[in-house]
Amino acid sequence: MGNDEKQRMNRWMVVAGALMIQLALGSLYAFSIFTGPLSDSLGYPATSFQILGIFAAAIAVFAVTVIFAGKVQDKRGPRMIATIGGLILGAGYILSSLSTENVVLMYLTYGGIGGIGLGFGYVCPLAAGVKWFPDRKGLVSGIAVAGFGAGAFIFTQIGNSLISDTSLENAFIYLGLIYMGMVLLGAQLLTNPPAGWMPKGYTPPSNNRNNHKVDFTQREMIRTRSFLMLWIMFALSGTAGLMMISNVKNLATYLDPSKTTMVVAEFQTIAGILALFNAGGRIGWGRLSDRLGRTATMKLMFIIQAAVMFCAAAFFALKPDGEVVHFVGLTIFASLVGFTFGGNFALFPSITSEYFGTANFGNNYGYVFTSYGLAGVLGALIPGILAGSQTGFVYVFVVVGVASLLAFGVALFTRAPAVKLETIADVALEEAAG
Repeated sequence: MGNDEKQRMNRWMVVAGALMIQLALGSLYAFSIFTGPLSDSLGYPATSFQILGIFAAAIAVFAVTVIFAGKVQDKRGPRMIATIGGLILGAGYILSSLSTENVVLMYLTYGGIGGIGLGFGYVCPLAAGVKWFPDRKGLVSGIAVAGFGAGAFIFTQIGNSLISDTSLENAFIYLGLIYMGMVLLGAQLLTNPPAGWMPKGYTPPSNNRNNHKVDFTQREMIRTRSFLMLWIMFALSGTAGLMMISNVKNLATYLDPSKTTMVVAEFQTIAGILALFNAGGRIGWGRLSDRLGRTATMKLMFIIQAAVMFCAAAFFALKPDGEVVHFVGLTIFASLVGFTFGGNFALFPSITSEYFGTANFGNNYGYVFTSYGLAGVLGALIPGILAGSQTGFVYVFVVVGVASLLAFGVALFTRAPAVKLETIADVALEEAAG
C-alpha cells in the first residue's frame, strides 16, 4: 500500500474515532431523562431553573473549556487531549451519583466536571477532521458531530432503562463508565495529517481577494468583525435548539397535564426522534454548505428555524384536543428544531476554518464556541422565566423565534475578514508599543 493510500485510510479512521467520541459526548442532550428523577430527589419542579440550570451549567462550562482545550490540542495534538477528556467526563458522571440529593454538588459534578470533560473531548475530532478533509469541510464536520445528536437518541433509551431498572445513582455510574470507555477508544484513532498534506487532486481555492492565506491567531481573529458576527449568530440560533432539547418532557406535560403515563412514553419517543433529526441536520446542512456556501446555507437554516418557532407558538396557543394531535404536533416541531439546530455544529466549525485557517483552529473555534455557552444559559433561563404561566411556552417560542430571525439578519451582513495584513500590522504595533 502506497503512502497516499495509507493517508487516505488514516483520514477515514479519524472520522471513525470522531464518531465514537461524539456518540458519548452527545449524552449531554439526553439530560431530559434526569429532570424527573432529579426533581424528586432535589425537591424542585422539573421546569425550574434549579433543575434546568444544571444542564445550562454543563453547556456553559463545556463552551468555556473548549477554548483552553483547543489551544492545548493545537500544540499537543488531538489524541492526548481527547483521552484526558474521556477520563474527566467519566469522573463527572460517577461523582454525580453521589450528588443526587444536593443541588450544589450536582452543579459541581455534572455541570462542572462533566462540562470540562465535554470541552476536552469535543474540539479534538473537529480539529483533526477539518485538517484531513479540506476538500469536504462541511460534510466531514457534519459527520463528525452527527454522533453528538445520535448519541442523545441512543443514551436516552439506555439511560431511561438504567434509571428504571436500577436507580438514578447507579445510572450515573454505569453511564460514566460507558462514556469514558468510548472516548478513550475513539481518542486513539485521532491524528493530525503531515504538515502541508493535501488530498490527491485537490487544489485549495485562492483567497487572494481577502488576503487570508495566512492563518489567524486567536488575538487577530477576535479583533475582526467576522468573528463577532459568527459569535452572535451561534448564540442566537443555539438558544432555540437548547430550549427545545431540555424541555421536551415539559412541553408534553404542558399540552396535557392529566396524562402523565402517556407523557413518559411520548417523551422517550419524541426525544429519540429529535436526536436523530439533530444528527441528520449536522450531515445534511454540512453537505449543503459545501455546495451553496456557508453563509447562504446559514441564512436558509435560520429563516426555516424562525418559521418553525412561530408555528410552534401558534400550535401551543391553540392547544388542539387529542392525544394523537399532541404527539404528532410535538414530534414535528421537535424534529424540525433538532434538524436546524444540528446544522450549527457543521457550519460554524467549517466557516471558522475557512475564515481564519486551520493552524490555530482548535483555539479559534474555542472562542467562537463560547457563544454556545450563552445559548445554553438562555435556553434554560427563557423557559425558566416565561413557562410558568398558563400560556408561558407560547411566549418562549415567540422569543426564540425572534432570536432566529435576528440570526438571519446578522447572516445577511456576514463576510470573510477583508484585510488580514492590516490586522497583523495593528497587533505588531501594539506589541511594539507595549
